[in-house]
Amino acid sequence: MINLLEEYKPLFYEEPETRYYLITGGRGSGKSWTLALFLLNLTYQKGHVILFTRYTLVSAFISIIPEFLDKIEIMGKVNDFEVTQSEIINKLTGSKILFRGIKTSSGVNTANLKSIAGLSTWVIDEAEELTDPDVFDKVDLSIRAKDNPNRVILVMNPAYKSHWIYNDFIKKKRTDTTYIHTTYLDNKENLSDSFIQAAEKTKRENRARYEHLFLGTWLDDADGMLWNRAIIGKARIDEAPNLTRIVVAIDPAVTANMNSDETGLIVVGKDSEGLGYVLEDLSGKYSPNHWAKVATDAAFRWNCDCIVAEKNQGGDMVEAVLKSQGTNFRIKLVTATKGKYVRAEPVYSLYEQGQIYHVGSFPILESQMVTFNPDKGKSPDRVDALVWGLTELMVQNNFIFSI
Repeated sequence: MINLLEEYKPLFYEEPETRYYLITGGRGSGKSWTLALFLLNLTYQKGHVILFTRYTLVSAFISIIPEFLDKIEIMGKVNDFEVTQSEIINKLTGSKILFRGIKTSSGVNTANLKSIAGLSTWVIDEAEELTDPDVFDKVDLSIRAKDNPNRVILVMNPAYKSHWIYNDFIKKKRTDTTYIHTTYLDNKENLSDSFIQAAEKTKRENRARYEHLFLGTWLDDADGMLWNRAIIGKARIDEAPNLTRIVVAIDPAVTANMNSDETGLIVVGKDSEGLGYVLEDLSGKYSPNHWAKVATDAAFRWNCDCIVAEKNQGGDMVEAVLKSQGTNFRIKLVTATKGKYVRAEPVYSLYEQGQIYHVGSFPILESQMVTFNPDKGKSPDRVDALVWGLTELMVQNNFIFSI
């Protein structure tokens, strides 16, 4: 018997009351778990083509599909489904879930997403990463299957009040939208004691962080002590010139569970004039073997000459894991010997001088940059990786760290 939280029951109505569903919540709120269960149940109705997207999606089979397989086993319906690297198909009805990334290595994938025939449902998971409302509008208008109800479901941890979703869906409540918000407090019976203890510890030590991460409150745009959105906005370009050096930079996590840090994994380059370019953000929650493979694949794809990795967390393990993936690239291990501000400030100065460009948009990285306060708490892993990579390319190494 699966007991749904009361707040999610409108999602399961056979005839949806609205076209749009905005599902928000903090960590441990049960939104991802319930969404997977709902989508699998929806495939038992004939004729559904469900598009499940994230802004960036390196491998659905590794990062998302296991969550769905877990629900299939809980439902006792393993024989009903065919699972591939990027799709789940209900063999009884033919309805299917397609897993796609909105942004690919060749750019935003809007045209391909719009061309999928018969779309009845679109899910934007981690919707806070989608910062361009035009991309949303273009795909939204392709959800128009006639034979089944249409749903557009946005799932997110609330971000900043400057985000278009806040302005379009929160600031003005919409009659075409069902709003669902839960927190870990609603979902306590399904959470471990250690998770609840971690939440309560954060509540005692940093109330603002607790309210954002665990209660899912929206944040005011408060610039950090270094970057701001104006500086990053001026640095944005569509395409990089020919580059003389490219490196993959890693701030590795040594574990991969619900409470683990992310592994920061950023690709950066430099041109013949010494200007720097942020090329790709591949950060995420990975096991050591997984982040090593992602880094090695990126190094091949970008023809990098070096992989830079912080060794504070994993020591010699970092190099060993990278080599286990068969990498032939030079590995440069770096150790933080100065404070976070001292490490980040020279890179920030390069931004201020207009010497670093962002090739495209990197929503999560940029959000972390503008809220990075080196005097409060741990610096974000994506920002750490960014600093390591650009320091390798553009800053004298002995000024910041020792090798």
